[in-house]
Amino acid sequence: METAGAILGFVSGVGSLVCFVLVLVKIFQHGQTGLGVACIVLLFCFAIGGLVVFIYGWVKAAEWRITNIMTVWTVFFVLSIGSGVLNPAPFLQLRELQRFQGP
Repeated sequence: METAGAILGFVSGVGSLVCFVLVLVKIFQHGQTGLGVACIVLLFCFAIGGLVVFIYGWVKAAEWRITNIMTVWTVFFVLSIGSGVLNPAPFLQLRELQRFQGP
């Protein structure tokens, strides 16, 4: 079961990355250069750039005709949650590491 969860996590991660890049390209194509650069910086510095692109992508999905991309990205997001349920080992290791380091 853990192997299936790991494979599902890998597939959903790669799929989410592809969808992120496609929506980010659309952001730049529609003249939102500042937002695109900010999302890239936020992704690497605070890990929330992907969430900003995801939400903004859904806001502009009909206007930019990217509803299919956003639907696929949402499916990958749900699959990544499912992979965490099937393979909780990485999260359990993180919990153990935090327990040894203290609060």
